[in-house]
Amino acid sequence: MKSFNKIIFVAVFVFTGVNANAQSFGFGCLGLSGFYAGFAKQNYDSPGLNDYISQRINFLDPSKTIITDKVEFTQGTGYRIGANFFRAKWDKFFISAKGYYQFLKESHEISAQLQNIDTREKYQLTMNHWGVGIDFGVPLFWILDWKIAEANVMFYNTEFSQETFSSSVSQGERKFKPDKNNIGYFIGTGLVLHLVPDYISVEGTAGYNIIQIDKLSNDSGITIPSASSSKKAIEKGNLSITLQLNVGFPL
Repeated sequence: MKSFNKIIFVAVFVFTGVNANAQSFGFGCLGLSGFYAGFAKQNYDSPGLNDYISQRINFLDPSKTIITDKVEFTQGTGYRIGANFFRAKWDKFFISAKGYYQFLKESHEISAQLQNIDTREKYQLTMNHWGVGIDFGVPLFWILDWKIAEANVMFYNTEFSQETFSSSVSQGERKFKPDKNNIGYFIGTGLVLHLVPDYISVEGTAGYNIIQIDKLSNDSGITIPSASSSKKAIEKGNLSITLQLNVGFPL
């Protein structure tokens, strides 16, 4: 993290030295005192996790005639809150640094009447994470900016839970976690619409996230996927979309 901050500082110092007279450098909207909140969707491929769910369904319903729902983990949704550390503006471009925390989860349920007992299983994948990043862009009009590129590093706190209910009574919950911390990456682009210049704006971002989780395990030693599988619990990321409202207090 210290190296990241040093890179940001050096970049700002160099740019200000190159065009000290013509630039307008400041902390305006999205700046030092700027905050934001929004909604996000993140897609991913999770072959190992989906295989585990299929095995659970086969265990509960070997005949495959009672449970007909197809359960696959492919997309997490949630909310993001964060702050823009600074935004340096020049006549023709801007650069900014930001940090955020994102709540991300996906849930599924299956239910059936097995041996005259109402049985239900609930599965939930949470991929909450911290993120830090920078973006670089240009103004298109006085009310609209184009973020040419945004790059983020994410630090995930991943957990998968499985809870079984019999006649609406919980029979216990299993929780699975990675055996190591997971780091992900994001590269994307977006638009910033200024509703009240320097104070309020709406920002949309779309791009590709990169994340891989080899396996998940619980306290009992059960792993997802099984030791004999060559698949990853979560193999790779995919499309990510974020829409957020920015509120700034220029200095």
